[in-house]
Amino acid sequence: MTVAAGLLNGNGALLLIAAVIGFGLVCVIAWDSRALFFTPQGLVLLPIVVAAWFGGAAVIGLPADVLLGHTRAGTIWPGLVAAPVVALVLGRRFRTPGQNSIGQIFVRAGVLLAGCVLAKCVAYAAGFRVFDFWTGGAVTLGALVVCIAVWQFAAVEGTVHLFVRAGVILAAVGLVGAWAAVNHVPVAGNPRTASTTTLGIMLLVLPLLALAGAVLTIALLRRTRPDLPLFNSAKTAGSAKTAGSARPARDKAARVPAAHEVWNAFVSYDDEDEDDGEEEGKDRPVLVLSTGGGSAEVMKITSQDKSRFGGYLPLPLERCRGVLTKESWLDLRPTRVPLEEFRRYRGLCPPWIWAELRTRGLITKVSVVKQRNAPRSFIDRLRNQ
Repeated sequence: MTVAAGLLNGNGALLLIAAVIGFGLVCVIAWDSRALFFTPQGLVLLPIVVAAWFGGAAVIGLPADVLLGHTRAGTIWPGLVAAPVVALVLGRRFRTPGQNSIGQIFVRAGVLLAGCVLAKCVAYAAGFRVFDFWTGGAVTLGALVVCIAVWQFAAVEGTVHLFVRAGVILAAVGLVGAWAAVNHVPVAGNPRTASTTTLGIMLLVLPLLALAGAVLTIALLRRTRPDLPLFNSAKTAGSAKTAGSARPARDKAARVPAAHEVWNAFVSYDDEDEDDGEEEGKDRPVLVLSTGGGSAEVMKITSQDKSRFGGYLPLPLERCRGVLTKESWLDLRPTRVPLEEFRRYRGLCPPWIWAELRTRGLITKVSVVKQRNAPRSFIDRLRNQ
């Protein structure tokens, strides 16, 4: 206990705890692009991205000022006009694979707009000074984080991971509470009279509790009411299929794979594959080179050790986090896979792999054209430089 108290003593410990929690939440929000934040250029980009999210959330929450009758409500009409536009931009940016239709983007934008406005109104009723720029921005940013994190977590099939994530979030809340206990700082109080430290703790802990509650609710509904379409995620393909087994159809709402992306796809075995028996193929990661004619040209990714063979590019895990979960090798022999065999989007190809393939002359002009035509976010464009 004495050692723990020593580690938690002082405001520096609280700042470190808040920074770790904040970085974790940023990685959750960024999702497919989170590996970028573990690079030197990502560390430079990180505060810019967070500032952009903060500003966007603050703009989305501006309609609450009108609802709450703030005196400046008549002078912020440009922000009121911009609020739904920013919500649409973020609703399109923070989407999950298979959920990219125009209608779903509008629904997401509406949820973001309603969530930020509602959070600001609730915070005002609780006594927070939401008309202050920093406090109001923190409240709306918290609502934005909760909405996006719930989308990201709910997009993954299963319930166990939801309980685990909720446990991790509650553990983070408990760590903040432990710091407050060691330093004799109240974790809650009247926002109008509370100290700056207590106010900061409340603005950090309350969104985490809301996120944990939402994740637990989804997990319990999936466990007790799997018939509900809202929480009944589509089943993904298994790791391997037999010749006589039926493979589940790819979600029709999923977007078409594009060059420079890593997907899971069912790939038939060829004569040089070491796997044998009755199996005709396997669900494995693939790197998309180009698409067209109802199929995609890909390179297979395998976790079997191919260091003794030529024609394979090693993919160290430390350089491929975010798209791969184990040490792998890229088969440099392109093959074609029908689009209906693609199962799940894993993320963008790490830039160094694409650069290596271009150096070896394995990237065709068609692939580059497809890559440039694919819609990309600012982070995606930065990663592809």
